[in-house]
Amino acid sequence: MVQTKMKTKILVVDDEDFQRDLLKRLLSKVGYDVMTAESPEVAMSILANEEFPVIITDLIMLDMDGVEFCQRVRETNSKTVIIALTGHSDLYDMEKLKAVGFDNYLTKPIKVDIIRRAVEEGLKKILPKEKTTKKER
Repeated sequence: MVQTKMKTKILVVDDEDFQRDLLKRLLSKVGYDVMTAESPEVAMSILANEEFPVIITDLIMLDMDGVEFCQRVRETNSKTVIIALTGHSDLYDMEKLKAVGFDNYLTKPIKVDIIRRAVEEGLKKILPKEKTTKKER
């Protein structure tokens, strides 16, 4: 398969089944290859074996929150685009999130156009131009 025809892989990390499933459906519909993880710990084991150009993670989760997860990913991977997603925007400051390694910050409820735009903007920073363009019908 030609490099530019491959689907971009995205890892979605959220401890809520509904949010994971919704993101997977929305992002798959617009052409991404989406894998999900129900916790940062599961995501870390997936990341030990696979690379993802984009990770979308919830911020508030049990055991390890999204901030600690982002820091752990950044210890070994500086190129992946990491997007924070939360329903509690009043608890986080974008500058602090950028300081720990997040590339972008989105709020719930999820709007497909906003999340698609955030993914595409992130990919423009790390992938060749021809891989990031999506044809709309």
